[in-house]
Amino acid sequence: MSKDLSIEFCGRKFINPFTIAASPPSDCRERIERAFSAGWGGAVLKTTSVENEKVDLVYPMMGGLSYRNQRHASFYNIDLISERHIEEICDDIRYLKERYPEHMMIGSIMAGSRADWEELVHKLEDAGADLIECSMSCPQGEGDGTIPVNDAALTEEVTGWIRDARRKNTPIIVKLSPIVTDIAVIGNAAKRGGADALAAIDTVRSYAGVNLDTLEPQLSVRGKSLYCGLSGPSVKPIAMACIADLSQNVGIPVAGIGGLTTWKDAAEFLLLGASNLQICTAIMKYGFGMIDDLNSGLLNYMDEKGFDSLGDMVGKVLPSFAAHEDLDRSVKMVSSIDKELCIGCNSCYVACSNGGYHAISLGGETPSIDESKCRGCGVCQSVCPVAGCMNLKKHE
Repeated sequence: MSKDLSIEFCGRKFINPFTIAASPPSDCRERIERAFSAGWGGAVLKTTSVENEKVDLVYPMMGGLSYRNQRHASFYNIDLISERHIEEICDDIRYLKERYPEHMMIGSIMAGSRADWEELVHKLEDAGADLIECSMSCPQGEGDGTIPVNDAALTEEVTGWIRDARRKNTPIIVKLSPIVTDIAVIGNAAKRGGADALAAIDTVRSYAGVNLDTLEPQLSVRGKSLYCGLSGPSVKPIAMACIADLSQNVGIPVAGIGGLTTWKDAAEFLLLGASNLQICTAIMKYGFGMIDDLNSGLLNYMDEKGFDSLGDMVGKVLPSFAAHEDLDRSVKMVSSIDKELCIGCNSCYVACSNGGYHAISLGGETPSIDESKCRGCGVCQSVCPVAGCMNLKKHE
């Protein structure tokens, strides 16, 4: 029997784990239709609100992260939730479920009071949403302005409201922010409140930068701006840490979000414990057609490694995590240079002289390594621009 990419998440069968995250790509019925026709497994519609919630967007709302004049795939944004309110979103869910019954439709909601949460849950369930994702980054009711996902007690309380509002036991996903002291503490609070799964991570709070010529923000709205949300490949290491932490220390399914762009990224997220994969930024850069490479690459990897199903991959790498004091110190490693690959940039020399152990010297056609000084710290390998040129080997 040939392998497929189907996977179960919160009791729902996804034809593949690739899901459009709550974002501009999912804020349009026609876009989701194109995505499903292309082969995406599910969609989280852009986060919506009750009908009387005013959503007043500003423009421009997005920018691209650059560094030393090099453009990157990462985005920052000051976008808010969807301008389309719950009734319009529910119409989309009904329409899409009728035409694409095998594809998972996930409603994403945000509210500021218990009554509003309850209304949104009821309407999504009536519309036939397969799952409900809850974005808890809005202060609640008459409180002190605390954001639920920044506070364990409030996360547990609000999740409980949402759990109790259900009439059809639709699975609840609580979306978490990485900007907390301990994301597992918040994850466990959501679990106690009744969450069936967690989504990690939301965008990372950041600042777009300053235009040094105009002295205005880089993401300027007529000279003014504010903190923004960073997404894309630059946040992937943060997302992986959060996914692994939640997978090890909470024990309910995790939807992985944050910088996922290639099938290799997808494999890493699965191996670290995610069983659903949400993508936004890469879609805006490469389009919905990227699903072909995601699917084929992941299937080929499964064949290469002998995985019979995606479920076999989930969390496979988690046993490799260890406390610092338990890491092996018995083997000494040293750096080595592949002289055929070396381009003579001397980046390794600069790094070792200023952040290593003065083990690299210049003088010949390529740098030389004094193995008696080298401790195998890896700084030279980290800065080398040529893949495979600098390597670590066991000291003989």
